[in-house]
Amino acid sequence: MADFKIQRLHTIIVPVKDLEKSITFYKDVLHLEEDFVENGMAYFSLGSGEGKVSFMLHIIDKPEPVEKGVVIELMVDDVIAAVSSIKNAGAEIVQEPIDREWGVKEAVVADPDGYKIWIVESLS
Repeated sequence: MADFKIQRLHTIIVPVKDLEKSITFYKDVLHLEEDFVENGMAYFSLGSGEGKVSFMLHIIDKPEPVEKGVVIELMVDDVIAAVSSIKNAGAEIVQEPIDREWGVKEAVVADPDGYKIWIVESLS
């Protein structure tokens, strides 16, 4: 038996090459709520209340190759509208929306460092 208990997901940290370019993408393209920027880090909020998670961009010289790491998936109310908005903002659409057999409509976009971000909508 473990001597500790994980209470909740607290922070997602994404290493980036160009902090300002990444801030623009996450704030103006994905519409994340910016909390503050300091010391080479930018903090955003996802969700609210007990479910609130911090999302931090951290500038580093050489981020890990984008083929490695954790996948970021954001649940939205309308994937088609989200992809249209993201496309109009000039971001790269890696995969146009498609329906998946596991019950979501899914699209994939790329951030300025090439990280893939899944945008999903529940089909139920």
